[in-house]
Amino acid sequence: MKTDPDDLKVRDLLDLKSQQMLVVNPEYQRGSVWTPSQKKKLVDSVLRGYPIPLIYLHHIRQAAGKLVSERYEVIDGQQRINALSDFYEGAFRLFDPELDQEDARFPDFIKRQPCPWGRRSFHDLTDDIKLRFLDTPLRIVKIETHDSNEARDLFVRLQSGLPLNAQEKRDAWPGQFTDFILRLGGKPGLARYPGHDFFNILMGAQKVQDRGKFRQLAAQIAVLYFTRRSSSKDSFCDIKAEAVDDFYYENLGFDPESADARRLFEIFDKLTQLLRDQKRSKIIGHEAIHLVLLMDNLMDDYTRAWEGSFASAFDNFRQQFAVGKQTRDDASPSEYWLRYGVHTRVNSDRGDVIQRRQEFFSAKMREVLNPQLKDPQRLYGALERELIYYRDKKRCAVCGNEVAWPEMEIHHVEEHSKGGKTTLENGALVHKDKCHPKGAEATSAFAKKWAESNSQGSSSNVASAADDSSIDEDDDEIGASLEATSD
Repeated sequence: MKTDPDDLKVRDLLDLKSQQMLVVNPEYQRGSVWTPSQKKKLVDSVLRGYPIPLIYLHHIRQAAGKLVSERYEVIDGQQRINALSDFYEGAFRLFDPELDQEDARFPDFIKRQPCPWGRRSFHDLTDDIKLRFLDTPLRIVKIETHDSNEARDLFVRLQSGLPLNAQEKRDAWPGQFTDFILRLGGKPGLARYPGHDFFNILMGAQKVQDRGKFRQLAAQIAVLYFTRRSSSKDSFCDIKAEAVDDFYYENLGFDPESADARRLFEIFDKLTQLLRDQKRSKIIGHEAIHLVLLMDNLMDDYTRAWEGSFASAFDNFRQQFAVGKQTRDDASPSEYWLRYGVHTRVNSDRGDVIQRRQEFFSAKMREVLNPQLKDPQRLYGALERELIYYRDKKRCAVCGNEVAWPEMEIHHVEEHSKGGKTTLENGALVHKDKCHPKGAEATSAFAKKWAESNSQGSSSNVASAADDSSIDEDDDEIGASLEATSD
């Protein structure tokens, strides 16, 4: 095989194609598979002067009688050539970074640059931009061989490299959120990104090429955490690939020195401090998520007394979960299976499923931790407020309508002034302004109604928990998106 690196202008490549001297061998080449968005961005890259990957062409020369035929067969670069040709033929208009931001998703620095080709087809371009496009040199490699199998073997070898996975693509995104996740999750081989000890020590991240599984988990946790901090505590968003991609794009202007960003590192610091005694197996993906969300609720409102029992509370939860897992096929499975285990198997990266797990995990951890409020006069801490909010299904105990988190208040069923305790059992979710019972008569009437409602609803709560067992299962222990973190 002989190789000959060379340059061809876009116009030359298109001329060869139009004369049917640049062809694709359908025996081993796929057809056109690029989306319109991919084609538009390829042309946009050409016009911005970005380098385009090498195009490999097989030079074929055939003689028959007194005639000689020459042509190129595309070994690698078919999709790029098709995109350039389609644009030249007027098949599509290019993206405008500002007007088409929903589809184009260009970073902010691109939006600030002039884009005179935005929303224009080739025929709409000014003459100077047309020339810029047509005169762009493309690096090609001409292959000469008398054995077509060598060209096919080269094609296979060019395609056999591992494509970038979702997180590896995110690692290349501009913006400070990318750097934040690299610092948090770590990138083996880069000294400036050692990663947090939570991943390195508690999750057993090794200094090898892990293809981003710990950075992906760090990104998923960050998306959950920042979404809840920026909107309201009832926001359990999806952490599927598309949702994480959206967050990267929407937070190109992310501030890594913000209070919430520093707090997330502090949460990981505290978890590492409390659980680094090496007395348990590695933490896995869904546990990491719920530990972070729980710690976010514990850090402000309570005395530090709970810290001494945090490790044992987590170990107890793990033990009960392991026991509960053994009851999965029983007629009456453990609540640890019904309310947690089932939800680690399918759709584990969906917001409503994460919410169910977090409710159960927080409640069981609280039973052991028994956190004490710093100020005994405060009504309820962040953890209790959240547990009651979800326990009451976001519905006001007075009017029955849904309560948005900013509008919520927890009412003492037995009045605090008369000795009513600040417990989950004595708390009811109500609208802060219009529904919170005030005055002796209203409070007494509400307490009576609450008692009657609870006595009637106890059996339905059991049935509701049992319904969870009907969720379909698969062989994945912790859900598709978190599988990589379960090693």
